[in-house]
Amino acid sequence: MSVLSEVRTGRRAELALVVATVVGLAAASAHWAGLVVGGVLVGLLATSVSRAVVQGVTFGGIALSVHVGRLWLRGALDPFFETGILLVVTVAIGFVLPTVAAVGTRALVGDV
Repeated sequence: MSVLSEVRTGRRAELALVVATVVGLAAASAHWAGLVVGGVLVGLLATSVSRAVVQGVTFGGIALSVHVGRLWLRGALDPFFETGILLVVTVAIGFVLPTVAAVGTRALVGDV
C-alpha cells in the first residue's frame, strides 16, 4: 500500500482532510489562488473522482462561509450582497476553482 493510499483510507484520513482544509483556507486568505491550493490538497486525499467532487465543493463552501463571516465582522456584508454580478462571480469562483482543482488532481494522480 502506498503512502498516499494510507493517508486516504487509514486511521487518520479525517485528520489529514481537516489539515488540508485548514492549509487551503490559510492560502485562500492570502490570495484567491489559495482556492486552487485547497482544491488540490483535498483532491489528493479523495478516494475517488466522485469523492473529489464532493470534497472540492465542500472546501469551496467552507471557504465562502469564512469569506462571508469576515465580511460580516467588518460590517461590509450588506454592500457585498448589493454588488450584483460581483456576488455571483464570487460564489461561482468559490465553488468552481476548488472543485475543478480537486477533480483534476484526483484524476491525474489516480491510485499512486
